[in-house]
Amino acid sequence: MAVRDYEMMYIINPTVADQEETLEEAINKVHTLITDNGGEIVNVDRWGKRKLAYEINDISEGYYVVTKFKIAPSTQTEINRVLKLNENIVRYMIVNEELN
Repeated sequence: MAVRDYEMMYIINPTVADQEETLEEAINKVHTLITDNGGEIVNVDRWGKRKLAYEINDISEGYYVVTKFKIAPSTQTEINRVLKLNENIVRYMIVNEELN
């Protein structure tokens, strides 16, 4: 099974990000999701708390994290499904780096 390079930016709810242990828990949950599906985390870049371009569900700021990882394309649907259900994640976007 071919493995591809991906980059994902996700925004964590600021109420979660304000408490260090829940922030770490939220980030680890996303990374565990990737590794449990056979992926490998390559790089994590924490941008910290920033103002959103527009309000999302009455939230005006969030904690930004950019994660680069390698994973088989077939696992994308499962990762998307779980991230959509995660209430701590305000928004996320996964980009295939090889297409850029």
